[in-house]
Amino acid sequence: MARSLKVRKPRRGELSKLDHLLCAQLHPRQHRRAQAILLYGEGLSGVAIAAALHVHPLTVYADLQAFARSGLQCLQPPRHGGPAKLLSAAQEALICHLADQSPLEVGRPFSRWTLANLRAHLIKERVVKRISREQVRRVLQKGGCTLPASAAKSSVTTRNG
Repeated sequence: MARSLKVRKPRRGELSKLDHLLCAQLHPRQHRRAQAILLYGEGLSGVAIAAALHVHPLTVYADLQAFARSGLQCLQPPRHGGPAKLLSAAQEALICHLADQSPLEVGRPFSRWTLANLRAHLIKERVVKRISREQVRRVLQKGGCTLPASAAKSSVTTRNG
């Protein structure tokens, strides 16, 4: 038995926009959603739409629920790439510059940087609000900077040692 949908049918203007959108180059998810909404507007059930589009019925229900929440805005292109970048290029350059300097030159009371000490200095000097040691390590690796081997080892614990 088909699941009952409490989603409004698309209006005539929305149907014409959907027809127009289907002629354009769309991301596969956008194309599927547009087709699902169009078929729903023609009176097909969720299960029938899923069979026609060769997708799971829950996918169709999710598409129609997205349409119910935001109308045709649900057809916006998907976001690309993971989370937003937290550090600017200037901040990354400053981190590499600090790592190349001696901590004594910037007023820190030790002779070598460790990831933990560099992290603490970056936060104290308000270069960044927060940063993990792993993120510091990745920035240094990306920038071609390295901490002295003994300093890098001292800030990382091993399971065998």
